[in-house]
This record gives sequence, structure tokens and C-alpha cells, in this order.
Amino acid sequence: MNVFPFESLVGAQRELGLVVAVAIGFGFGFVLERAGFGRAQKLVGQFYGYDMTVFKVMFGAIVTAMLGAVVLSGLGLMDLRAVAGTATSATYLWPMIVGGLVLGVGFIVSGYCPGTSLVAAASGKLDGLATVAGVVAGTVVYGELLSVKRFADFTESGYLGQLYLYDLLHLPPAVVALFVAVMAVACFVGAEKLEAILGGADAPASPRAPKRLVFAGFAASAAVGLATLALPSSTAAVASPGRIAPPALARRVLDAPWAVRVLDLRPLAACAAGRIPGAECTPPETLKDLALGDVSAARDLVVVGAGTVEPLPPEVRAYHGEVLVLDGGFAAWKAWALTPPAPPAPGAPPEEVEAYRLRAGVAAALTGVKQAAPAPAPGGGAAPVKRKAGGGGCSG
Repeated sequence: MNVFPFESLVGAQRELGLVVAVAIGFGFGFVLERAGFGRAQKLVGQFYGYDMTVFKVMFGAIVTAMLGAVVLSGLGLMDLRAVAGTATSATYLWPMIVGGLVLGVGFIVSGYCPGTSLVAAASGKLDGLATVAGVVAGTVVYGELLSVKRFADFTESGYLGQLYLYDLLHLPPAVVALFVAVMAVACFVGAEKLEAILGGADAPASPRAPKRLVFAGFAASAAVGLATLALPSSTAAVASPGRIAPPALARRVLDAPWAVRVLDLRPLAACAAGRIPGAECTPPETLKDLALGDVSAARDLVVVGAGTVEPLPPEVRAYHGEVLVLDGGFAAWKAWALTPPAPPAPGAPPEEVEAYRLRAGVAAALTGVKQAAPAPAPGGGAAPVKRKAGGGGCSG
């Protein structure tokens, strides 16, 4: 059961999803502005230790969202993996380290991060507007640098796939959430101590009653999350895998990526060099870390190898949802999706033309090389139209 189908606002009802996103964005910006996040002095206070409001608010928001997601997932109302797989990006270790350092320098120099700079600009602050202009300029420069091969290769370096803390620690998400909630409470208390030392009389006040309510809410949510571990779960493993052809897989990963999870079982170097969009590089020796027998079965699991995977690894067979094997493996995907197709002959049947258009569109999207349009069908042997003699009008 999944009563929170977030994909309904990004699929067929994308327009409605954009309207909802804009409304949420306005609400989020309003809250940030009222919390003082449109002032550079407030934001940089966390770097100097005299005002940790930004730290406490953002950490509190993260912990609240985390606990809510864990509880909903434990109750079977939301697929935690599906949300995480769609909302988070893969880990590219080295470019993310460098990018984090650059962002930190920009934050302390300008006094804003990209999001709060928009809040400041909307509030009429010129330094916020200047930061927004810098963000736009930096984005343009980054896009241009991607045409340089060395820079583009660096942005793809250190690929580790989508990593989650509960996978690295080999613990249930609810247990990790409890530890993070405890750490958050300790950090909040420590941050207030630091404010009292460095901020003195100017340190922001923290009312005791609301603070206690927040901490109690964290504790209650974490307790509910832990309690869901005792709920019974299905133990029936998949009987036998099905097959999926490259065209069908292309439609699914491009049109509805939230409904499918693709595991690439090839060696890490081969997978990093080229893979299906959204695929996770998971060599067989790493499958045990995914705990597929314990995750939600809301998404179909597609297994990709160099060729057709036979037999399935036992870790994959433990998955409780539908398992599909890519027919022909990555070699078949490469031949179909990454190789420019030959245009159909004039007069080809509509089915052949439609298949060509699908394949050409996928190849163009993945390789950037546009294919020629199919030749138009001939006139069908109709007799040529006889032109009327003379020029009409006054001519005879």
C-alpha cells in the first residue's frame, strides 16, 4: 500500500505538480524571511558562533522530515526507497567535496546560500540580488566548462552510486533516525551553549516551553518509528523473474523512473563508463549491502548484466516485489538505445515508423545526436494532377 503517491504530481499531472511546487516555494520563502534568513548578518552568525539560528532551524527541519518519512515508511504508507531514489542524486565523491568547499567560500563571502539569496532579493536587499546574479553567472560558467573534457571527466569522478546512511551502517532506517534525533537534541543544546559564550547579551533567546515540545516531538516520532519494526512483513520471495526488452525499459526509465529500480551488476568500472539512466552500479559482491529482502516492494526491480543475467543472485531473489531481467543485458541496451537506427524505407508500415521514432528519440536523448526524420510515404500511385492550360483571367 502506498497512499502517498508523490509521482502523481510529476507524471501525467505534471502541470498540477508545478503549481503545487510554486505554492510550496512561496510558503517556504515566506517562512525563511520571517525567520530572518533574508539577512546576511543572521546567516553568517553560525560561522562565528554567536547566532546558531540557521543551524537549529535547518537541522530541525531535516530531522522532522526524516522522522516523518521513517514513520510513514514503517507503516507501509510510503516507499522510502522510491522517494529517496527520486529525490536524491548519486554520490560523486571528489566533485562534491570541491563543490562543497566552493559553496562554503561563497556563503561566507556573500553572506547567503543560493536559496536564501533569493529570499533576500525578494525582500529588496541589493546584496541578495548581487548574490543571485553571481549564482546565475556561476551556473553559466559551469555549463560552459562542461564542454572541456578534463572538467567533464572530473565531474563524473568518484562515482559511488546512491548511498544511504542506513545502508552504510547496516541498520534499519528507524534505528538510524533515532540516533540522528538524539544527535540533533545534543547539537541544539550545544549550539545554545556556544551562543551564550560567544554571543553574550546579544545571543538569541530560546523559550523553554517550545523547545521542550520540539524535543518531545522528536522523541515520540522516533519511538513510533522503532515500534514499526515489530510490524509483520511479507516473507514470500519472488518465484521466478520476468524479462524486459530494451524498448520497454526505455519507456519506463524515461517516462516513470519512480516506478522502477535498475541494478547494474557489471563491474564498477564498466558501469561507471556507461549505464542505463538512473541505474545503480551494484556488482554482485555489494548486493548484500542493499538488504533487498527488507525494502519496500512498491517498485519493480530490473537487473542488468553484461548479458542476460542467469541465474539470479540470491540477494535479488529475496526481493518481495516484481523482478525483471533485461533481455540481452547491457549489450542489447547499447545496441538498441545508443546506436543510431537506420531510417525506415519510404512507405514503411506505421508500426515500423513509430518504433523508429521511439528508438531515434531515445538515442538522441542519451547521445545528443539527432536522427533524420523518416522519409515521407509516396503518393500511393495516384494519377498526376493535370494543370489547366493558360494563365486564367483574360488569357484564352
